[in-house]
Amino acid sequence: MTFRFPIKCKICQFESLIKVQAGFLEETTVRIGCPNCGSLLKGELIQKPPGVSLNFDKAEHTDGENLPDDVPIIPISTELPIPKESTEILGGSMAITINPYIAFGQSLSYEKIAIFRDKYLAFAKFRDKHIDFLENIIFLFQGKKYNLVITESKKHFSKNIPELDKEFEENIDSCYYIISETFKFFLLNTIPKNYENSYTIRLLFKGTINKLQNDKPVLIRLKTELNKFCDIEREFIASCKILVQFIRNSPSYVPVIALSYIGFEEVFNKQYGITTFSFDELKENYKDSFELLARTSIFYIGFSNFSKHKNEDDFSTIPNCNSLNQYYNLNNGLKKQVIENYPLLKKYYRFLLDSQMRNAIGHAKTEFFMYEQLIKYYPYTDLKKLNKFKEKSLVDFAYHTFLMKLTILDFVSFVGKWHYRMK
Repeated sequence: MTFRFPIKCKICQFESLIKVQAGFLEETTVRIGCPNCGSLLKGELIQKPPGVSLNFDKAEHTDGENLPDDVPIIPISTELPIPKESTEILGGSMAITINPYIAFGQSLSYEKIAIFRDKYLAFAKFRDKHIDFLENIIFLFQGKKYNLVITESKKHFSKNIPELDKEFEENIDSCYYIISETFKFFLLNTIPKNYENSYTIRLLFKGTINKLQNDKPVLIRLKTELNKFCDIEREFIASCKILVQFIRNSPSYVPVIALSYIGFEEVFNKQYGITTFSFDELKENYKDSFELLARTSIFYIGFSNFSKHKNEDDFSTIPNCNSLNQYYNLNNGLKKQVIENYPLLKKYYRFLLDSQMRNAIGHAKTEFFMYEQLIKYYPYTDLKKLNKFKEKSLVDFAYHTFLMKLTILDFVSFVGKWHYRMK
């Protein structure tokens, strides 16, 4: 069912028509732009069966009388991305457009949409009951209370995660593994397929940890050497905290998670819209994830070097980098150039380490147009290119931020497996 709300922007008095897809997974905020002045309109969508209520900070409801046939239609959905087709008025109609659910069904089968809904609802129920326990376990780990990490994990999660029924030594290696398995259970059950079996993850682990997992002395050596450049424990804790925050904010990510049912490697450009985020709400999240992924890439580099050359410091013929120390001191853009020489890592990181986008955000060289859901960023420092910009759609930015969380989950899993094999 679809509900319609005629509204008037309080900034410019422009009228438009909101179309709400009713029946959604969770209550969350919505973000849209005024079609006329571009102002960001923040709203709250609350389900009140058999209807819904919708209120905005900078817009008011109107009676909807005498709206023109070409009145701008703004679809809202808190559970699905909004295909372009759902914003286009059907020919010969009075401002009639396709329901976002029906429009998205043209991209993904209704059967898969139903599977996604069931998976997410199960995840949300588990999240609401257990997320505080998980966050407390991370605090216990940070405080080096390893015995409590183990007992609390068993108490709250062993029923769902059989692996936790094992006997564990009360040390940091056991805790790395226990926490990584808990995060995997939390997150992997809500995405469309076992992410661990996806092409890029198989390649990543095949080329790094799996090649060396039975050689305990080598794993210990790599920990000693790589820890000189990037503190494993500190990065593990930082990763866990980012994942906890992602789980807490998951209601806003619902439409983005739905896109993963189309494919993990897609770039959607302007095919879809999203009404649960604005650019400003994602920027800091993106920056924190980007910096962590750039820092922790040194672990995969070290493992890859050792797998191929029996020396974590051997970069062979890779230009502009001949040691881990040099890699560590490279800026993020140059790190990405080195990664391009590793086929598995190049495939894995693909568009997730876009240093031009990251630098533009860091130096406030971006513009965001809410109604068009378009980000313009100015990545160049050369005076001749100073006004040259690139574009990214909001849905791509949000989707890539979501993929960063899965990549951080991979790092947590990598560290857990690494230390479990060293026991």
